[in-house]
Amino acid sequence: MSHIIPSLFVKNQGDRSVKIALRLTTARNRVVVRLTGGCGYMSAEDARDFLSLFADAFAGFAGAMLFGGTRMIQKQDVSQIVPGITEIPSHIRDVCPNMVSLGVVPRTSEIKITEHGLVVSESDADTYRTIIHPNQDMCLLVQVSPDQPAIWDAEFEECLQITKDLREFAEFKSLLIVYNGGGVTEREILATAKRGWPVLLIRRSGRKADEYASNNAFLEAHPNVRVAEKDSRDIRQHLISFGMLPPE
Repeated sequence: MSHIIPSLFVKNQGDRSVKIALRLTTARNRVVVRLTGGCGYMSAEDARDFLSLFADAFAGFAGAMLFGGTRMIQKQDVSQIVPGITEIPSHIRDVCPNMVSLGVVPRTSEIKITEHGLVVSESDADTYRTIIHPNQDMCLLVQVSPDQPAIWDAEFEECLQITKDLREFAEFKSLLIVYNGGGVTEREILATAKRGWPVLLIRRSGRKADEYASNNAFLEAHPNVRVAEKDSRDIRQHLISFGMLPPE
């Protein structure tokens, strides 16, 4: 696995960053994928083999990728990584050196500098702590102000704004991919579908992705939303049809 020292940016909600948008436009292809879904509450069954699933599907990807930008590590054994959607981009990057990744992380509490990384979230109720993911090109930390943290919704709201800027000012194509996920993921699905932007739901990935993949009324009302099977070849064909990958 490749290891990157990411550039870290901090911004208040509502501010705009030209530098981040310009860095994303250095991607070889003018496409941006936003990858979202399950983290701490994803079951072991839903997480099984999902890293290779996406690495195989994305082979040759040379666009920009937006994701949550964090990693969950066990408190009792920090070498143990908790499987989550935010582990996928670094695995894709191993086979796609020309992609550009940006992690967007809400500052939901005080940040702690530890020997294991920058801790952005830690709860006594959880067996894990959340740190800034070490394997990404850039990380954007979002807060309301230095005195007021943000909520987790700030991640997808910021990604919506970045995607909007790339679509409008840099002529990027975009795609939201949803694997598993809970309430915050649901709000992102609905917000993106409402805008008419492309959305790809992964069937059999669990929770909200499955719920909306089986909602025929929702799919009929939003033709911009498609469903892929939990299969790397099927996901890859959808990536090609959405223009995220060149035809084979």
